[in-house]
Amino acid sequence: MALSLLSDSDRELVMEVRELASTQIAQRGYYLDMIGDKEPDWVIPALLAERNLLAPTIPKSYGGRGLSMMATAAVVEELAAGCAGAAAIVVANNYALTPLLVAGSKSLQEKFLPLMTQKEPHLASPVINDVASETDLKQKGPIPEDITRISTTIHLEGNQAVINGSKDYILNGAMADFMVLLARDSDSRRKSRLQFVVVPANTPGITVVEPVMKIGMRSAHTVRLQFKNVAVPEEYRLGRPGGGYFLLLQTFDRNLALVGAIGVGIARAAYELVRNLAREKDLLGKNTTANAYFATALADMSAHIDAARLSVARAAYHIDQEGNYSRTSTMAKLYATQVAQQVTSQAVDLVGRMGFLVGHPAEKFLRDAQMLSIIAGSDYLHRQTVADQL
Repeated sequence: MALSLLSDSDRELVMEVRELASTQIAQRGYYLDMIGDKEPDWVIPALLAERNLLAPTIPKSYGGRGLSMMATAAVVEELAAGCAGAAAIVVANNYALTPLLVAGSKSLQEKFLPLMTQKEPHLASPVINDVASETDLKQKGPIPEDITRISTTIHLEGNQAVINGSKDYILNGAMADFMVLLARDSDSRRKSRLQFVVVPANTPGITVVEPVMKIGMRSAHTVRLQFKNVAVPEEYRLGRPGGGYFLLLQTFDRNLALVGAIGVGIARAAYELVRNLAREKDLLGKNTTANAYFATALADMSAHIDAARLSVARAAYHIDQEGNYSRTSTMAKLYATQVAQQVTSQAVDLVGRMGFLVGHPAEKFLRDAQMLSIIAGSDYLHRQTVADQL
C-alpha cells in the first residue's frame, strides 16, 4: 500500500506486520500448505491475536485498533505477502463483523466485538453461501450465483429465531466463537425476505459436516456446516426484518477492497521471488536475450502490481471518506485478482521447472492467487456489477 498516505503510527505497524509475515507467518503458512487443511490450526491466529490484528477495524471503544480501511488494506497486503491464508482469516473476520458494526444493536456489539480484541485468538465467521442443490449440480456450466437462491431458513418461535439449512465454503467456520449468518424468513425467493443473524458457535444444532479441501489458502480453514433447529434470541437478528440483502451489499462493498489487497500481496511476493532470483543469477543489466526477457517481465510485473495497489488504495480512501465506493471497491477486487493470477503464472514460468514442483513458493503463490477467483464472488459476477454501474 502507499505508505505515504498513512500516519506515522500506521506505517510503523505495517513494518511490524511485514516482519512478522515474512518470518513466523510465512513459515507456518508453508507448513500448513503442505499438510493440507483437514484440521484447524491456531498458530497463525494466535500470532495475530497477540498484536490485536485479527479484526483491526474494530473501534477502540471496544478494545480494537480502530484502523482506517487504508491502513487495514496495507496490513492485509503484508500478511498476504507472507501467507495468503493468514490474510484471508483477517478478511473473513471483517466480513462477519461488518453487518454487526453497521446494523447490530449496542448490546450485541458490546457482547461480541470485544472477543475479537483479546490476547487469546477468537474468530468470527461469515456464513453466507448455501450448499449447492442437486438441481444446480445437475445443470451444465457453473452454478448460478444468485443470492435469492439461498434456502437456509430463519423463522420466529416465540422469542427465538430458529435456523435450518446447510452452508458451504465457510471460512473460520470450525474455529469461530460466533457466526454472522444470512438466511431467509419465508419460502419467497424475493430479496426482501433475507435476514442476517448472529449465531454463537456453541449453540446446539450446529454440525461441522466436513472440511473443504481447497487448492490454495489452506491456512484459512474452511468447512461445510449444517444447522438443524438452531435457536438464538430474537434480538440476535441484525437490522430491520427483510433487510439482509442491502446489508449484504454494504458488507461486500466495504470489504472487496481487502480481497484486492490479498491479491496485491500475493503478486508482490511472486514478483520479489523472481526479482531476487534474477539478482542472484546476475540476470539483470546485461544485454543478452535471456536477461532482457527477465528485465522486461519484471518491469511489467512491477507496473501491474503498482496499478493494482493504487486501485485498492482508491477504494479504501472512498470507504474511509464514506463516499460512493461500490464501483471502486468492486473494480479493485476484480483488477487485483487478475494481476495476482497473471503475475504468479508468469513467475512460475520465469522460475522454470523448479516452479512446477509441489512445495516451491512460486507454485504456492499460483494456487493462492487462483483462489481469489471465487473469494467474495466470482470475477464474472463482479464484471456484471461494474457493468451495471457504467
